[in-house]
Amino acid sequence: MSPPQTRETVLLRARRFVRGHRRAVALAAAGLVALGGGGFAWAAMHDLPAFDTLRDYKPLIATRVYGVDGSEAFEFYRERRTVVPFDQIPDIVKKAVLASEDAKFYEHQGVNYLAIARCALKNVVRGHTYCGGSTITQQVVKTFLLSSEKRFTRKVKEVVLARRLEQNLRKDDILFLYLNQIYFGHRRYGVEEASRFYFGKSVQKLSIGEAAMIAGLVQSPERLSPAKHPLAAKERQRYVLRRMVEEGFISQKQADAELAKPVLVANRSEEPPGAWYADAVRKYLDEKYGAERVETDGLEVQVAMDPAMQKAAEGALEVQLRAVDKRQGWRGAVTHLDEKQLANAMPLWRERLKGVQPRPGEVVVWDLGRVSLDDVEPGADTDRDIRRMLSVKPLAANGLYDALVTHVTDKGATVDLGNATGTLALADVPWARKYNPVSATAVPRRMKDVVKPGDVVLVRVAPGKVSPVELARAGKAVPLALEQVPKVQGAVVAIDPATRGIRALVGGYDFAVSQFNRAIQAKRQPGSAFKPFVWGAAVESRRYTPATVVYDTPDLYRDPWTGKEWKPQNFERDEYDGPLLLKQALAHSKNTVSAKLVDALGVDAVIAFARRCGVESDLPRTLSLALGVGEVTPLELVNAYTTFVARGFATQPLLVLSVRDRKGEVLEENHPAIAPEAYGPAAGPTAEPIAAATATGTPTAIPTANAIPTATAVAADGADAGAPAQGRVLPESGVEPEVAYVLTTMLRDVIEYGTGAGARSLGRPLAGKTGTAQEHRDAWFVGFSPDVVAGVWVGFDSHEPLGAHETGAGAALPAWTAFMREALARRPAAEFQAPHNVEFARIDQKSGLLAADPSAPDALLVAFVTGTAPARSAADPAPGSAPQNFFMDDH
Repeated sequence: MSPPQTRETVLLRARRFVRGHRRAVALAAAGLVALGGGGFAWAAMHDLPAFDTLRDYKPLIATRVYGVDGSEAFEFYRERRTVVPFDQIPDIVKKAVLASEDAKFYEHQGVNYLAIARCALKNVVRGHTYCGGSTITQQVVKTFLLSSEKRFTRKVKEVVLARRLEQNLRKDDILFLYLNQIYFGHRRYGVEEASRFYFGKSVQKLSIGEAAMIAGLVQSPERLSPAKHPLAAKERQRYVLRRMVEEGFISQKQADAELAKPVLVANRSEEPPGAWYADAVRKYLDEKYGAERVETDGLEVQVAMDPAMQKAAEGALEVQLRAVDKRQGWRGAVTHLDEKQLANAMPLWRERLKGVQPRPGEVVVWDLGRVSLDDVEPGADTDRDIRRMLSVKPLAANGLYDALVTHVTDKGATVDLGNATGTLALADVPWARKYNPVSATAVPRRMKDVVKPGDVVLVRVAPGKVSPVELARAGKAVPLALEQVPKVQGAVVAIDPATRGIRALVGGYDFAVSQFNRAIQAKRQPGSAFKPFVWGAAVESRRYTPATVVYDTPDLYRDPWTGKEWKPQNFERDEYDGPLLLKQALAHSKNTVSAKLVDALGVDAVIAFARRCGVESDLPRTLSLALGVGEVTPLELVNAYTTFVARGFATQPLLVLSVRDRKGEVLEENHPAIAPEAYGPAAGPTAEPIAAATATGTPTAIPTANAIPTATAVAADGADAGAPAQGRVLPESGVEPEVAYVLTTMLRDVIEYGTGAGARSLGRPLAGKTGTAQEHRDAWFVGFSPDVVAGVWVGFDSHEPLGAHETGAGAALPAWTAFMREALARRPAAEFQAPHNVEFARIDQKSGLLAADPSAPDALLVAFVTGTAPARSAADPAPGSAPQNFFMDDH
């Protein structure tokens, strides 16, 4: 009795039979395909889709967004595709695809029965579905109209529809559809996007070898990707070049020359800037046009973003948030792996790293940031999933990596990066004290107090004279710096005052970690950054001028809106400077003076002024508004400051400038609002810019005597503090140009000798204001040059205190200064130009009156709204009534 026939035995005999009768089996398979096609065609015809739609080809096309410099900033897409006309696709690309996919394309009528039979034979021999024998026409049918399931009924439908497609469209049309529709991996569709992604160039510029590599991707885009699997991609390129030689498309000499070249793909190690900006634009477009259209209809969008400024803003904020975060202390390792977990995972990670082929000149290392403790337990997961936890990156100076601590001494630690070893020195981690934002903790004395073996920690490769790649190849240790992902968050907004275009928008530390856009969504207390609206309302009232003598003294108020008693203090708590000029009080951010102003002006006058500048959020009707207790978004605060430099003209900021559809038809255009002529600069002597005072109050430069108008105004005494002068009508939107300019001159003092003095290093005319909210929960700096307005906010999402020493000057101003240095680097220094109705006078610092000796070194050059400069000189005898001491009253 013969042994029982197993499935494997039967399959083996079938394969032997097929190998011995290949020709007969092929003919029989072709006959069966024809018979089967006829039998199944009748059953399948009733649900076949119509084919006329392919005549009106409307592929899913990405929406492209362009910055103000004309460069492509980002895309929104379901399928990342750029359609290229057939005549703009090089012949070498067409030939490479034909050679590898369907060399008889221009000869058959949509179906190559012999190829189908050949694949059927191979499938029988291999014992599984190996290929389908589909022509390019059939692949187009499958891509557009059928699912990708591998069933015989679908193959029959392919055959029927392919014949129908050949009757409706020309061969070139079918190949055009194929080359623009097919998937090439990494979410790229069509030859143009594939060319851009893999080689950083348009399809028209591909070499023979690059065209062959693109064509080779069609079979299996992920498995053959030159970006992920360069060796497999090179082998597939070899096959395509051989087929091109066999078809007579290229010579053997050309093929050999291309094979000798290494696989070089476009370097994509650095993400382009603008994730936060893109998020804001996407929300705008989705709301107006719908997400479906934005992802699929190929819109062309122009936005106000300046990519260079955006990159500078992101970099400046990242550096500053890391600095602030380190002042809070060390929160510990990312994770910790014990010996069993390491024994389970390390061999798999090293195997994964070994299988990655670096580009020429590169050393690749691992990144363990995605490691999960539960998933590396022995037997907890498959080996494949453990390998996937490992990210692979090129080693580079200043690069960030989550790496493994392997050995620790008192003075340092050894860190494993996979293909490189690094060291951490105790001398470089004095910041890694125990985490406590509110109060200082002890500096670590031993590295063992910071890390231990098995810790996964974030490290930065320290730059040096020798590159980290050279050190790694030589087997030497790479110097590292300990880092941690900041818990503190921040935002940056930059606006062009001439157009109101939003040039930069950063909503946090890392968009990949948190998509909450703090620049436009977070409402936070501006603290003293709100004071310019208080001082502006005072100047607008015409009772107060920059030279008004005010008193920095503590007072007790009963708030008429809340009914509660309130005694504001300065940042320095119990330190008060007594009498000083109004401009000096703003420079030094005196809380007591701000409270006096709001009390005298009335809360409603201050709110109205802020509202007309552009503050849209609700503001509390309380005296504490003087200290910025209302909540605003960074965008609205920066836009309100933009009104100052725009000579009082207020309008909405612009994000999206224009939108066009795929045919180029304009869907919307948002032009900058044009300021009325009254908001322009004045001509003649009064347009002379005011000189900035030094820290001692001495002017650094004084306009000539001819540039200073004679002071003819009388002191603005006796008027209702909160009301405009008699006969004046305040604008419904914005503020008077002369008020905006006078306020700007006072904000220049903030930088010249006040709380914003850290920005003086930029060495050009600047104005701005620091802000620190109560209990140090928010830190701000908002400032401007004549060309750029920018603001920085720093704080915790949880509203925790930043710490007693974190102020606007320390936590926010450094990022602002770093950004403005980059933003203004290629712009010449410009002065703030005075509008009409502004006059200048030299003032005595003590009395606020005209200087007895205008040429004296301590005489301040001060800008006034015309008619409000003091009429008396400090040398005149004092009248019977006390001069300008309207803040002397005790409350």
